[in-house]
Formats: sequence, C-alpha cells, structure tokens
Amino acid sequence: MATAAPPHASAAPDARAQAAAADWPPPSRSWFAVAVLTLGYVVSFVDRTILSLLIDPIKADLGLNDTQIALLQGLAFGLFYTAMGLPIGWLVDRISRKRVIGAGVAFWCLSTAACGLAGNFWHLFVARMGVGAGEATLSPAAISMIGDTFPPEKRAFPISVYSMASSIGAGLALMVGGAVIGAVAASPEVVLPVIGAVAPWQATFIIVGLAGLVVVMLLAFVTEPVRREVPAPAQAGTGLLAHIRRHPGFHLRHLGGMALYCTLIYGVLSWMPAYFMRSFGWSAAEVGLRYGFVVLVFGGFGLSGAGWLASHLAQRGVEAASLKVTGWSILLVTPFLVAACLAPSGWIALAILVPGLIFFTASGGIAVAALCEAAPGTLRGRVAALYFFTLGIVGLTIGPVSIALITEYVFRDPQAVGPAIAVAAAVLGPAAGLLVLLSVGPFRHAVAAMIATTRHPQEQHI
Repeated sequence: MATAAPPHASAAPDARAQAAAADWPPPSRSWFAVAVLTLGYVVSFVDRTILSLLIDPIKADLGLNDTQIALLQGLAFGLFYTAMGLPIGWLVDRISRKRVIGAGVAFWCLSTAACGLAGNFWHLFVARMGVGAGEATLSPAAISMIGDTFPPEKRAFPISVYSMASSIGAGLALMVGGAVIGAVAASPEVVLPVIGAVAPWQATFIIVGLAGLVVVMLLAFVTEPVRREVPAPAQAGTGLLAHIRRHPGFHLRHLGGMALYCTLIYGVLSWMPAYFMRSFGWSAAEVGLRYGFVVLVFGGFGLSGAGWLASHLAQRGVEAASLKVTGWSILLVTPFLVAACLAPSGWIALAILVPGLIFFTASGGIAVAALCEAAPGTLRGRVAALYFFTLGIVGLTIGPVSIALITEYVFRDPQAVGPAIAVAAAVLGPAAGLLVLLSVGPFRHAVAAMIATTRHPQEQHI
C-alpha cells in the first residue's frame, strides 16, 4: 500500500512551482498597464510636438524668428527633460513608479496649458521647460515597469507598442492641432471659459494640455509590478556607473549611435510641417490632416512591426535581434528622407515618406529594450533615464537648431527647409546606423555578465 509523502518532502517543489506560476502577472493586467502607459506617451508627444504646427502664428504674434522657435522646440523643452532624467531614474528605482508618472503627467499637462497663456518669448520658454520637466518622469518609469511585467524574450514587443505612441502622438498632434486651427481660423480670437479671449494658437495649447489629465485618473487602476532580476547580495559594484564601466564598448557605441540618430529625429519632427507649408503652400490644417495621417499610420506600423520582428527573431535564437533591427532600419531610412525632402511636390514627398516612416520610427522601442535586456532589474530605471538623457541632451538641443542654422546660414533661404533636412539625413543616418551595429558584439558580453550575476526575483508589494 502506498504511503503519503511527508509534508516536508513536497513543500519545497510545490513552493517553487507556485512561485514560477505566479512569477509574471496575467496578460490582461500586463497589457492594461501597457495601454495606460502608451496613452500617457501619446499625450506627452502631442504636448511636446504641437508647437511644430503653430510655428507661423506664434512667430507672427510674438515677433519671433526661426532660431527662437527652434530654441523653444529643442533647448527649452530639452533642458529640463534631460536634466531631470537621471535623478528621476534614481527615484524610479526606489519608489512607486506609477506615482512618479502620475505627478509628472499632471505637471506637464498644466505646463502645456500654460504655453497658451504666454505673452512673449520668455513666458513660452519657461512653460516649455515645465513640459520637459514633467515628461522626464514618464519613460524611465514606464520602461522599468514594462521590463518587470514581461519576461526577457517577450519585452521587445510591448516596449515597442509603448514607443509606438511617439508616432501616434506626433500624428495626432498634427491632425488634432490642424483641425483646431482650421476650426477657429475664421476668428482672430477664441473665448474660453474663465480664461477669456485668446488667439487660436493659444486655445490649441490650453485645450490639448487640459485634456491630457485623464491619464492621471487611469493610472489609479494600474498595478505596480514586482522588481525582477535583482543583483545577488554578494555582488560588488551594482550601481549605474559600475555597470557602464564593466561594458563601455556597448554603451558608448549604442548611446552614441542613438544620440546621432535622435538629432535627426527631432530635427525632422520640428521642421517637416514647415517644409510642407513653405515649399508647397499647404495650410496648417492641410499639413495636419495629410502629413499627420501618414505619421500616425505608418510611423506606428514601423514601431510595432520592428518590435514584433525583434521579439520573433529573439525567440528563434537570433542574438542581439533588437540591435540588428535598429541598426539596419536607421541605415535604410536615409535615402527615403533625402528623396522626400527634395521632392518636386508635396504629394510626391508624402508618398516617399510612407515607406520612409516605417524605417524612421522602427528603432523607437527596441533600442532602449536592448539596454534594459543587458541591465539588472534594480538598474532599469536609471539605464532608461541615461538613454533618454543622452538622446535628449544631444537630439533635443541640437536637432531642431541644426536644421534652422543650415537653413539660415548655409542656404540663406527660409524656404530651404527641405534641403536642410536632406543634408542632416545624409550625414547623421549612416553614422548612427553603423555605430549601433558595431555595439552588437559588446552587447552579447553584457547580457552574459548580467545573467551570471543575478538571482531569482523576490516578491514585493508596493
């Protein structure tokens, strides 16, 4: 007759089995978190890029030139976006990430609304700094949360879905902004409750800014995930600087390549609407509807498609799949951007940008996913913050200004926005793509080292 095993004989295996089964949250909860974080990123991109569609009316009302507009798009936003990134990354690795995000969303939405109350360059500059400071909270915390919600081989796709919001937000900013401007263009001013009479561009900022506060309410239903892949207690040098010093080849090449590419990205995002308006005589509403639709649909397809491809290749055993897809997409976008910005008509330029935007946006999520894959769970917030800090300090501050300087001092023609973007693409695209591909080898060593020095995550309730 069989005898029952003593309780202690099966306790440990049962405990391990239960821990493994409960290790990752159910898909419904995981993807709800991704959906809310993605919506937050959409709002952030609408708020940061809406200015690109309002360039000409702001210039006319406030008496600004292209260089000042570029400073508002790049330096004013990027200064605090980058400066706050690293301390916020440190905070993200220590306290509730969704609370950090909630505070940041409220701050940047109110700052966007404050842009609509600006009466001169410096008022608008300070308000844009507030937008940057608030938005600095989002991506480090969101990337950290997603990294702790999905297993390593499945992270690239949800992170790319989250990053897809950049294209959705940019497209919506153009389409919604263009629609609002078109709706109020017949009137020299708009009367809003409490605020009173404002110009159409001011009303656009106020309406868009206040609408984004819905994200704060949705965050209340998101669950804070367990922190995973924690460094073993005996491991020395577990801080961010120690991690970078152990793998300098990977971080310098990857971050360097992406910083160059982000310079091009922010230059294109800031000045492409002006290219269509100045070169082809399209109105702001026409640019918003036509170009915004292309960005919304095909830019988002590039991000989600690249994330799916990287995850698919990784699950089939391809090493450094995220980096390889990133590097090749950057190399392939260059000829499309050059051709689009030298096109003889606006419709031809749009047609060229359809495939071009697929490659243009492909690296948005998978590039940072590669950094997180090579970092332990207790560093992901800071690693993501370093990524966005580097991209911001280079891309946001140099990208928009570089196009303006090429236009004003190389071509000496305000209508030459298209050729200026083409020059930037021809120089920055190939250099960025090659640097990213050169980081593949060091990336493999970084991942192997991380796996060898981490332990199984412990349950945390935050």
